[in-house]
Amino acid sequence: MRKNIKIAVVVCALLLVGIGPVGSSAQRAPAASLQDQLQAQYTLVKMGADSSGPAVVEPGTILVIQKGGILGVPYSDVTIVPTKYQDGTIHSPNNLVMKGLGSMFKKANLNKQSDTRLFQVGERVYPSRIEVNAAADKVTLGIVACDACNNVNPPTFYKSDVVFQFAKGTLASASPSQIEDTIAQVFTIDDSGNGQQQNDAGQQNQGGGGQEQAQEAPQPPQTIQLGQSVEEVTNILGQPGKIVNLGAKQIYVYKDLKVTFVKGKVADVQ
Repeated sequence: MRKNIKIAVVVCALLLVGIGPVGSSAQRAPAASLQDQLQAQYTLVKMGADSSGPAVVEPGTILVIQKGGILGVPYSDVTIVPTKYQDGTIHSPNNLVMKGLGSMFKKANLNKQSDTRLFQVGERVYPSRIEVNAAADKVTLGIVACDACNNVNPPTFYKSDVVFQFAKGTLASASPSQIEDTIAQVFTIDDSGNGQQQNDAGQQNQGGGGQEQAQEAPQPPQTIQLGQSVEEVTNILGQPGKIVNLGAKQIYVYKDLKVTFVKGKVADVQ
């Protein structure tokens, strides 16, 4: 009887610590975070450097800008002034912010003026980082210009951060697809294939360091028509291998063609 009581006590203890049939093996794995799910949707670019400066090591997802006003800074700048997107509107950094940036460079003894520019609608960029701040209901998407896609040579690799500001409590319950729909108001994924083809060509050009060879467009076929003169035909076909002179009638014999002239004009082609 005492033995049975001891066994019962041991079983209860195992159940309490989760070793028994209802234990850790029955627990579900934690769900992927919103940031992980967004990074699965947008492949981030991997940047490096070579003798000419910054370079793309591995291309990421190509995005097409849908709204203007995103402030970009050179890739070498250590500070990025973010552009805010809220309620369907781009909020570009104002002049006061830019003056503050210049003052910061001066205090840091960098002795430089940040050469900023605004990205244009239709430009293609890579995502460089994704950061989710659920407490502040913000999603930050870093971007780097896809200069090869935009036919910019030499490349500049301007960069920017775009902060997507959501209403309070949105990120606590929103699905990744809802966040992606908001991002798509500013950046759409280029699925046409054109951006990737341009990127591949640009990467080869940057890696090889030479000028990309332009392919000549095929020339339209040249046509021999009735009534053309001898000079017009020879300008097209060149001089014949043989000429049969029959007075008012002449036959120009080419390798695979015979052109008959009557009174100096094309009368027949065989």
